[in-house]
Amino acid sequence: MEKIRSGQAFLYREKGLHSTVIDTHMKETICGDSLKKALAKAIQRYPYLSQKMIEQNGDFYLIENPMPFVLDKPSELHSLGSAEINYHLIDVTYQDQHICVAFHHGLCDGQGIKPFVETLLYYYCTYKYQTKFNAPLIKLAGEPLLPDETKEPLGDGKFDVLDADLPVINKDGYALPDAINQSDEKTYYRYEVNINQSNFIKFAKENNATPSIAMALLTSQAIKNIYPDADKPILCNLASNMRPELNLDHTYKNCVNSLYLPYSVDLEKLTFKDQAIAYRKMLNEQKQPNVVKTSANSMVYLSDKLDELPSYEAKQKMMSFFNNISLNTFIISYMGQSQLGECEQHIDSMHMYSSGTTGLVLNMLSVGENITIDFLQSFETEKYINAFIHVLNESDLDFKVSEQIEFRTPSDTASRQSQVVA
Repeated sequence: MEKIRSGQAFLYREKGLHSTVIDTHMKETICGDSLKKALAKAIQRYPYLSQKMIEQNGDFYLIENPMPFVLDKPSELHSLGSAEINYHLIDVTYQDQHICVAFHHGLCDGQGIKPFVETLLYYYCTYKYQTKFNAPLIKLAGEPLLPDETKEPLGDGKFDVLDADLPVINKDGYALPDAINQSDEKTYYRYEVNINQSNFIKFAKENNATPSIAMALLTSQAIKNIYPDADKPILCNLASNMRPELNLDHTYKNCVNSLYLPYSVDLEKLTFKDQAIAYRKMLNEQKQPNVVKTSANSMVYLSDKLDELPSYEAKQKMMSFFNNISLNTFIISYMGQSQLGECEQHIDSMHMYSSGTTGLVLNMLSVGENITIDFLQSFETEKYINAFIHVLNESDLDFKVSEQIEFRTPSDTASRQSQVVA
């Protein structure tokens, strides 16, 4: 029985934690038998994903779950940790041309689930097309776990940090008017934006930008076009993988912090390329190992404080500020390039989305010919996507945008019920 530490902050939401879903659009209709065999094979490589959550005195633990996974075609996604999926914290479903993998952030983060998704898709393509595809970076059943693959990032106390000055980071961003004072019963909307990958990478390289920096700048420009008189910088909260700086390259557990990219009045006056150079400097300062370890130590401190509280109710009260938090001005999360090799010829695009977050979130994934942006918002207006489309056109990017999609991913059962599942 292993106590949850790095995912602990996700476990005390008043109405449960919403699933995060990685939704792969295949080019052909899904074969259920092939996917069933692929799931059985893939989970052999990732046995730690076959766990359930129990609660004792307000603390949550992961224990082995020997019950089988339920693979079906539901009209709606299942609640993670529920009896209908045998209390599992990941769930694989399919419908038409979609393979969906839902995961619980108490178990892992996006980088932690990504290798499993890639292995699952590899085996699915292998069984469906009766072909052995060349995908040398895929982790296969029978291969040993990597040394730090199951290591808890926040499990050994605080990280050693140098006595040095930390960079001054502006975290005070402009609040989107649409995200202010939203009710608890929000409706969530998303747009699927597919950008030609070679076109986008060429644009980014010409401007000395990474994909994340280019997207942060384009989004900031779009929002500034809507609010030219914003009284604070348009602020990008960039989700950042801490694994390299913590020497935990392969852990599947939550290991992410936020980096901050303010789009200030002074920055706005520069060329796009010089803006990208300025953002690179900001990121380099915030990605120094000493800075990242200091951020991780803040998470250790929060978990330590939670551990001192005597009950579920006390911990939930302490974490109540998360229930309707909105990060100004927007969030970007980039999962990086897929490792699917020749299997990519059968994949149209890959998407990641979750409801439950107030405000504006952009989730990026790269697979095959596309970089996909899931443009998520907790309000209905189309002014943000229209402004975003405008800056993409101004940058001569090749892209397609879906119609507005109303969606909701279910909240979990495991942490919401606060009871031991025997």
